[in-house]
Formats: sequence, structure tokens, C-alpha cells
Amino acid sequence: MAKDTELDRLKSAQDLAYQRKQTAYDKQQRAWEKRSKARDVMNRAHDAKQRAYDEQDRTWQQCQRVRSANGPRIDSLNTQQEQAYQNMVRAFESSRSAWDRGDRAGAASYAEQGRGYKAESQGYVAERRKLVEEIRSARGPHDSAKTAFQRSKAEFDSCKRVFDSAKSEHERAAKEFQQAKAEFDVAVKAFQVRLDTVKKSNAQKRDDDRAIAMRAGVSAEYLGNIKVRKNNDGSYDIFYGGISKPDGFGHGHAALSRTGKATHDRKPFDANRPENFADDEAYIDFQKSKGHGGGWGLAHYGYIDGKPVTFVYGWGTKEGETLLADGHVDKSTFHRSQNHNHYGSGQGPHGNAKDRGRYTGRGA
Repeated sequence: MAKDTELDRLKSAQDLAYQRKQTAYDKQQRAWEKRSKARDVMNRAHDAKQRAYDEQDRTWQQCQRVRSANGPRIDSLNTQQEQAYQNMVRAFESSRSAWDRGDRAGAASYAEQGRGYKAESQGYVAERRKLVEEIRSARGPHDSAKTAFQRSKAEFDSCKRVFDSAKSEHERAAKEFQQAKAEFDVAVKAFQVRLDTVKKSNAQKRDDDRAIAMRAGVSAEYLGNIKVRKNNDGSYDIFYGGISKPDGFGHGHAALSRTGKATHDRKPFDANRPENFADDEAYIDFQKSKGHGGGWGLAHYGYIDGKPVTFVYGWGTKEGETLLADGHVDKSTFHRSQNHNHYGSGQGPHGNAKDRGRYTGRGA
């Protein structure tokens, strides 16, 4: 695929967006793991708090049952104890009055009654103390359970704060990931749109290049391995059949003029010879493109007096000069000086005839 700067830029942008998405995803996963652990700890703390609450409620119910059972009896004992106390006071006062009157028997009788009321009152007090102690005993476990519940509740509240923080962190990370994913999706779409455009453009260029190569005479077997270069003057060079790449080692080279005329074709692994050019005009144009002011055209076969000959005409600074040899000589070797006679313009040492014995016909 031909290099496309915009496609490369979009690919880099897609790769960066992918890295940002992956970084955001990893951050989201770490935040989720942290949230999950905090939730597990919070749930265990919640279960512990609930058990502590249930224990607090159980001990409270137990405390209320004892209080409900003992309360009325305590109230009754208070009333009875107060009544016995008042009776005791009155009996001891009556005993004192009888003593003051000199009634010793009456004083002793009232004193005995007072002591009886006192014993009765003390009995009420003892029973009341027992019942109150039962209430206190029932209240002790409840107080402990209440303290344990408050401690469990504080632990749960602490764990919940940690969880809430982890939850917020995860939600932020999830939002960042969704944003990064959306940006990545946009980058992927932009890259794909450009890629489709480049593929279509390349496909069109391949079709165009194949058409150019076919006009230049490149055979169908090489059309899958071609490289077409358009020159500034509108002509084309076509390289094909090279090893590893179209213009690799041993490649062939065809050319097409700006007017669409095939001017040159050197097959893969063939030598670069003048006869690779389509005609004299193409060969002379090629020499001119290399900066030459004169040279030789292509070798041609012909006949003089019915005998075969091989000849070449000069152009430019060699205009009027001819290379000539008997027979149809191999065109690649004909250009070598020892294989032809040179008939010049007669102007100076380089324009005179050179007879090397290669032509023996008329005018030799």
C-alpha cells in the first residue's frame, strides 16, 4: 500500500487513543477491585452490626420482662414497707407514752408490736432489694450488648465511608474509561474511513498503473509486480519483475512517452541494449534526455544489391555518418567498433571512413 501521511497520522492517533483506553480500563479495574474489597469488608461489618443489634434487642427484651415482672411487686413492697414502717413508728410512740404513764405492761406490749412491724418492714426491704438486684442483673448484659452494638455500628460506619470513597473512585474511573473508549471509537472510525479511501485510491492507482504498463507492452504475467513512476515531462517509467520488489534485482524496465507511445522495454534479467527501444526516435530521445548532443540510432537490417547488411545512422553531431556491416549481425554486438565499418562525413579525423573489413559490398 502506498504511504499516506494522513493515514499514518490517524493510525498514530488511534494507537495513542488505544493506549489511553487501556490505561483507563486498567484504572477502572483496579478501582473496581478496591470497591469490591471495601464492599466485602462493609458487608461483614454490617452483619456484625446486625448481630450486635439483635443481641442488644434480645437483652433489652429480657430486661423489660424482668422489669415488667418485678416492677409491680416492687411498688407493692414499697407500699407495704411504708405501712409497716408507719405502724412501727406508732407502736414505739405508744410504748413510750405507756412507759411515761407508768404502764409497764402496756409499754412492753407496744414495744413488742413495734419490733414486729420493724421485722415486717425489713422483710419487705430485703425482698425489694432482691427484685431490684434482679433488674440490675438483667440490665448488665443489655448495657454490654448496647456498648458492643455502638462499637459495631461505628465500625460499620467507618467501613461504609471507605466503601463510599471506593465507589466514587470507581465511578470516576468508569466515566474516564467510557470517555477514553468513545475517543478510541472515534479514532478507529476516522482511521477506517481514511483506510477505505486509501484502499480505493490504491486500487484505482493499481488499475491505472496496470493500464499504463499494458500500453507500454509489459506482459500480463508481470502485472502483479509493477512500479510505475510518472516523470515531470508526463512520460512514465515502468519497473517490473524484480526480485522481492518490482524494481529489485534483475527488474525489467519499460517506458511510455507523454503521448502514450511505448518507447522502451527491457525484459527482466536482460541486458540493457539499444534494441530495447521501440524505434529510432525513442532511442534518440532517450540519448537526448541523458544530455547527449549526438549519437547513433538503432541497428537495422537491410539489403544492398540483394545482399543482407546491418546499418545504423547517426544523429546530431554524428548526422551524416553511418555504421555498416555485411550480413544481419547481432544488433547487440554490431555497435562494437570492430564489428562494423564507419562511413563518416569526411570532416576531420572522426568524420572519415574507417574500413575494418566488415563491409565488402558496393561503395566499400
